[in-house]
Amino acid sequence: MPAVPHVTELVHPFEKLSNFRDVGGCHTADGHRLRTGILYRSEELSRLTRQDQIKFQALGIRLICDLRSPEESRKRQARLSQTDMADLTMVNIPLHQTTSQDGSRRRILGFVFGKSGGEQFMDFSRTYYEQLAFGQAGPLREIICRLAQERNLPALIHCTAGKDRTGFVVALIQLLVGVPYPVVMQDYLRTNDYFTLRLAGFIRMVRTLTLGQVSAERLKQILMAHPESLDTVYQEILKRHGSVECYLREACGIGNETLQQLKQRLLA
Repeated sequence: MPAVPHVTELVHPFEKLSNFRDVGGCHTADGHRLRTGILYRSEELSRLTRQDQIKFQALGIRLICDLRSPEESRKRQARLSQTDMADLTMVNIPLHQTTSQDGSRRRILGFVFGKSGGEQFMDFSRTYYEQLAFGQAGPLREIICRLAQERNLPALIHCTAGKDRTGFVVALIQLLVGVPYPVVMQDYLRTNDYFTLRLAGFIRMVRTLTLGQVSAERLKQILMAHPESLDTVYQEILKRHGSVECYLREACGIGNETLQQLKQRLLA
């Protein structure tokens, strides 16, 4: 199976973005290629340096789909210059409600400090992904419909860490255009590679603040992307709809013309 191109092959690395990468470069099962320079994925953009802003502007991004809640977006706003914003549309398309987000935060704190938190977290993660797939038809439809419009490309999809919400949406798009599932999973897990250095610093900080009450292993489990989370929801999509394309039509209400337009825009 062909490897997913590394981020440095596609985009100059940013100073303050650990998990920014080009979604393109993968080959589809029928011999096409997902175009580079057309769709990107990232963590949130509040820490961009001036040099990062220059690199960001050079990408020519026209649309940013922010998958965070309105509260998250207000707390950490994208640090972009007026020049960056001139031809750029930013849309906030939350993939879950603030109330459920607050509940999720409380549960995650329980996983961090609870005795059986590791096992409970994996159950929570699988349920969370299923809620993204089967409880967020409207937001998913809006994302796909916007990306299918030529005037909105190149585009960027991001959430807070660029791991779960972004990882799920990008996986759907890659599967829709025909990227083999093992390659999609490989790209999904690449987040763990990009977060390695930042993750180590975060774990040290949390352990210091909690006087060592939280194990590094527990924090690492909660903060990393896990294949089981994506695989469980993917298998459920196949069980209910047979394919990602049918799922997007039937469960998300996206017209076939829109799906074909997105494929044409993204594939070379």
